[in-house]
Amino acid sequence: EQAVAVAGGITGGILLFVLIGITAYLLWKKFCRLLSYEKLTSPVKMANANAIFQDQSTSEIQLKSTRSRSVPFIIPPTLAGRDWINLTNEEQVQEESDPYVIPQCGPRSSFHSLAGAYVVGTINPELYKFPEDKSETDFPEGNIGRLWFSIEYEQESERLLVSLIKVRKLQPPADSCSSFVKIYLLPDERSYLQSKTKHKTLNPQFDENFVFQVSSKMLLQRTLKFLVYHVDKQKKHHLLGQVIFPLKNETLTDDNKLVIWRDLEKENLE
Repeated sequence: EQAVAVAGGITGGILLFVLIGITAYLLWKKFCRLLSYEKLTSPVKMANANAIFQDQSTSEIQLKSTRSRSVPFIIPPTLAGRDWINLTNEEQVQEESDPYVIPQCGPRSSFHSLAGAYVVGTINPELYKFPEDKSETDFPEGNIGRLWFSIEYEQESERLLVSLIKVRKLQPPADSCSSFVKIYLLPDERSYLQSKTKHKTLNPQFDENFVFQVSSKMLLQRTLKFLVYHVDKQKKHHLLGQVIFPLKNETLTDDNKLVIWRDLEKENLE
C-alpha cells in the first residue's frame, strides 16, 4: 500500500509539472505575439503627418503636369451629397471630417480616390482613340480618284456579291461632275452591270449592290473591273479611270466580307 501511494504521488507530481509547463509555454507565446503586434503598429502611430501630406502634394503636382487636355472625372450620384470644395484644373476633393484620419501616400486609382476622399483622377482621351482612317485624307500626288467596294461569295448559290460603296476626289474635265460606274467580271467584257448616275459631285456615294453568277471552280480565274465615267452636258461619256482587281489571291466565303479601296488608274489601251 505504501508503494502504491508513493507511485501515485510521483505520477501526480509529474502530471502537475507537465501542466504547469504547458501553461507557461502558452502564456509566453501569447506574450510574444502581443509584443510583435506592438512593434508592427508602433511606426504607424509615430508617423509624421506633415511628411505624408508633403509627399502627397508632391505626387499631385507630378500628376497635374501630365494631365494636359484631360477630361474631368464625373462624380457618381452616390457621392454627390457629400461636401466638396473646388480646386484648380477642374479637380475636387472632399473635406476631411475626422482630423485623426491620415491619408495613405502612394498612387491611387480613381475608385480609391472617391472612396477615400482624395483628389479625383481624370481620363486621358489620347489613350482611347481608334486608329485613324487615312484612306480619305492621304492621296498621292497625281491621284485621279479612289474607289471603295466590298466583295463576298455565297458558296451554295454560287453568287459573287459586289457592293459599290463610293468614289472620292474625281478629276473630271469640267468643273462639275456627273459620274457612274460600270462593273465587269473579266474575261467576259460583253456584259456588265452599271450603277446610277450621281450628279454634280466629285465625291459620289453609291451604296449599290450587284450580283454575278459564277461557279466556285471559275471564281479564282476571274477579275473585277470598274470603269468610272463622267457624263457631260451633251450626254457624252468620258472615262475618268479604272480599277482592276483579280480574285485569285482572295479568300471569299459567306462570313468573310472584304472591304477594299483602290486608286483609279488611266485606261491602258494595250
